[in-house]
Amino acid sequence: MTFSEKKFTYGPVYVVRGKHKGRIGNLDDDTIHRKAVHGIVKFAHPLISPGYSLIPMEYLQPPDTQQLIKRHNDLMTLLSPYTGIEVEGQERITTLEEFSYVTDLLSERMFAAQFERSPRGAQIFISHSSADKRFVRGLAVDLAALGHQPWLDEWEILVGESIPERIGAGIDDADFLIVVLSDSAVKSRWVENEWQAKYWTEANERRVTVLPLLLNDCQIPTLLRTKKYVDFRDDYSDALKILTKSIGRHLEKSTDN
Repeated sequence: MTFSEKKFTYGPVYVVRGKHKGRIGNLDDDTIHRKAVHGIVKFAHPLISPGYSLIPMEYLQPPDTQQLIKRHNDLMTLLSPYTGIEVEGQERITTLEEFSYVTDLLSERMFAAQFERSPRGAQIFISHSSADKRFVRGLAVDLAALGHQPWLDEWEILVGESIPERIGAGIDDADFLIVVLSDSAVKSRWVENEWQAKYWTEANERRVTVLPLLLNDCQIPTLLRTKKYVDFRDDYSDALKILTKSIGRHLEKSTDN
């Protein structure tokens, strides 16, 4: 959803078009420029840099966590002395300012997702391969920001606790289990055991509890082939909207029953 499709919201923005495409900034205000509404965007903490760019409002959207992670990695590459990319002078200063801003946004989101649990929404267990951990962390943060309660092993299992017991409890307590399908995941016996445990609950209770998510091309397990999956191979933002809409609809149905 772009800012042209809803009431203007100020704060973090992701630039989807134009010369600043892919950058993360702070929408400070809007103004009329060349007979069109433009956002006043600072690619830094709002109170740090006096500089700003005028960007058409339709080029802006709220950033999802995957966009933040990608921009963070891109900026880190630009600033690294080992990549052979020379960023000097004012360009290096502006890169550092944006890097600091994006880093803080990511930290705030990660903290909120892990420690500021919403009492509403659905409890969601995310079954995945460790090879897909970076994607899954971002998905969990976005689900938490939307009011759900995602379950991740690294967030929930404390040192000294029984891993199988904590995972079993997480699956049992979950309203839904999202299985992240990738080439690595379909080869994992752990992942198979996790989603199959919830699959039989679904069969017995006759309600949808297992939600397949396709991360990359792979051989979809036989028991999941009849299910419609959410395709995350291309546009993450659109796929996230479809996933959260489905969670909301299924949650309503289970509440009605």
